[in-house]
Amino acid sequence: MAIDIKGVFSPLSAIGTLLKHPKTITYPEVKKEIPKGYRGFHVNDLSACVGCANCQDVCMNEAIDMVYPDKEYNPKNTSGCIPRIDYGRCCWCALCCDVCPPSSLKLDNICIHADYDGDNFLYMPINKDLK
Repeated sequence: MAIDIKGVFSPLSAIGTLLKHPKTITYPEVKKEIPKGYRGFHVNDLSACVGCANCQDVCMNEAIDMVYPDKEYNPKNTSGCIPRIDYGRCCWCALCCDVCPPSSLKLDNICIHADYDGDNFLYMPINKDLK
């Protein structure tokens, strides 16, 4: 019976990988630069939103519905509604941003959101300055 020398020493080749640097990054300590034009979360300038619901009509995944906010942001918003986005259904195609007449709805470059509660993926996109 011959001893398989290669089979005996092949587990020892794993020691060589201990000396190599990892290919991953240690997030959130190290963050990669987000490319320009990256499609992240929606931002809505509520002072310009007219509540036309074009974004809701064009959304092929039915991820946008119009809801009544707690307060009025724009007196020109005749319907009184603003868009709410379900990120469980959104595919970030940006069609909603393309059909927005006052261009109040845009995609930001912030794209990280993790939560155990599915209701927290229903998002009211508001302007960062209004928070």
